Amino acid sequence: TGCRMMRRAALERRRRRESFDPQERRRYVLSALERPRTQAELRDALGMSNSGILHLLRRLERDGLVRPAERVAWTRVWEKTRNGG
Repeated sequence: TGCRMMRRAALERRRRRESFDPQERRRYVLSALERPRTQAELRDALGMSNSGILHLLRRLERDGLVRPAERVAWTRVWEKTRNGG
């Protein structure tokens, strides 16, 4: 049923999220942004919530490591800055 599938998806996201510590998440995002990626791609790969991935990306932006490259409708595309090394 739909409820069972949603529960399974939530458990899978939790398992993925818990397999990364905060420093690993930062490293993963910086590595993944060797090419521009959507916020949704990063969120799904890390098993994070929308607000969680946005919070992480904003911290990386504050540190000068990433920046929003463009926005297509509601989809934001992020890229690494030259400092994101």
